Amino acid sequence: MENRLENMEMTNSEIEEVAAGFGLVGSAIGAAISGYSAYHSGASFGSIAGATIFGGVSGFFGGVASVAGSRFATGMFGSYSVGTGFGASLFG
Repeated sequence: MENRLENMEMTNSEIEEVAAGFGLVGSAIGAAISGYSAYHSGASFGSIAGATIFGGVSGFFGGVASVAGSRFATGMFGSYSVGTGFGASLFG
């Protein structure tokens, strides 16, 4: 019996199952890093909350950009990620 690997294309539902977690994981990482950075710099509670929110949004879009299917979508979500990441840096 021969063991062969075959190339198969993923269905849309399989792609959605695999890609669904990246935005959430990126959001958690972005929020944690931005919030900690603002806290460590001695920012006020409001600034820490703002940095945490913006960092979470930035991480979410970065995660989505990493699994986006087309160059346009990757560029669009990547731009959102960079923009909101810059916004998070203004809170600290």
